[in-house]
Amino acid sequence: MGSGAREAAFKALLGFDRDGAYINSALSGAMRGLDGRDRAFATELCYGCLKNRTLLDYIISRFSKIGIKKMSRQVRIILELGAYQIMMTDRVPDSAACDESVKLAKKYANRSRGFVNGVLRGLCRGKESIAYPERGDGEAEYLSVMFSFPMWMVKRLINDYGAEECEKILAAAGRAYPPYIRENRLKKTDRFVKALEDDGIKAEPDGIIEGCYKIIGALDVSASDTYKNGLFTLQNRSSQLAAATLDPKPGMFAIDMCAAPGGKTTHMAELMENRGEIRAFDIHEHKIALINAAAKRLGIDIIKAEARDASEPVGELIGKADRVLLDAPCSGLGVMHSKPDIRWRRKEEDVAELAEIQRGLLSAAALYVKPGGVLVYSTCTLLKAENGEQIRDFLKTRGDFELVSERTLLTHETGGSGFYIAKLLRK
Repeated sequence: MGSGAREAAFKALLGFDRDGAYINSALSGAMRGLDGRDRAFATELCYGCLKNRTLLDYIISRFSKIGIKKMSRQVRIILELGAYQIMMTDRVPDSAACDESVKLAKKYANRSRGFVNGVLRGLCRGKESIAYPERGDGEAEYLSVMFSFPMWMVKRLINDYGAEECEKILAAAGRAYPPYIRENRLKKTDRFVKALEDDGIKAEPDGIIEGCYKIIGALDVSASDTYKNGLFTLQNRSSQLAAATLDPKPGMFAIDMCAAPGGKTTHMAELMENRGEIRAFDIHEHKIALINAAAKRLGIDIIKAEARDASEPVGELIGKADRVLLDAPCSGLGVMHSKPDIRWRRKEEDVAELAEIQRGLLSAAALYVKPGGVLVYSTCTLLKAENGEQIRDFLKTRGDFELVSERTLLTHETGGSGFYIAKLLRK
């Protein structure tokens, strides 16, 4: 585990903080040229620091005379990487963590190399005597530091779910969960599990969701013939419930309002036995190719994907749809277990802005539903302002719709992403 892994993690975190880069793409670029061992270590360091940032900053602040907010980005990241190795790994000697951090400082923050060395050496000496926040100091502060979440996020979740459930939600966001796949109904075979095993993939049935399988171990779809031949789609189990709740039938006309990259759209088509028609909208032109590619791989030809702002209704489709799916853009708090950068990328003011977008999309989606038709609204967030409260407000303005069912899926209860799904019937 050499210096290259630490430098790659540093570059990725700096790109995320300074340039607003997506952490996965920033890390992928920074790891070019590294061998497998160093790539694994760089990934651990990068995501470990993101998932534990508030706690690491709290620890660093116990040994620094300079406040975290007054440090340069470079120095803060170097200290976080060093503190992570000292406090949260058992594979790196303290001396190596300090020495390698000072090397990084010499290269990227030379004037602060002595400061970095002093803080981390102090941490090595005093790590056993750190006084951490206690619940008596305030529930929100305790949870924010110990689980490394922004204070505003913790307060919103406590308000929506209570402190005890909030703690479970935050704890779940720090764990790793197995991937899930969806068997392609159009190419269904009794030998599906055996075909996966022959492809080096071990899977077991979910037991609740039909066609859903949990992957045991690693999954690399780029090396999988069963994937290339369209036998399955990589899709979280919670996400699979959206199209299942919509329950489209063969021969129906359906609309997917925010379709890219096409997981739910193709699931709808499979449930429809590739008979009928699906109009799939997405505001980003370049993402339409993703939907078309997914449909082609799975053997689906009833999807018509087009770049369109879904908040602007298409007059010719009003009142024509048997089924409409609106998987709305949201704050994404339900997928933080797989995307830890969300907790730092999202701001509290985003929630109100997203809620406004969701209201517009819901109004447009409702116009397409024919009497007796079904509208499903889903998000991958947990905030009630984007979920149940949206539906309550919608029903106040649209008396011709009624709520059939709604579910909030929590990761620590299901093993899938956090999700909200509401099923509405037009009377």
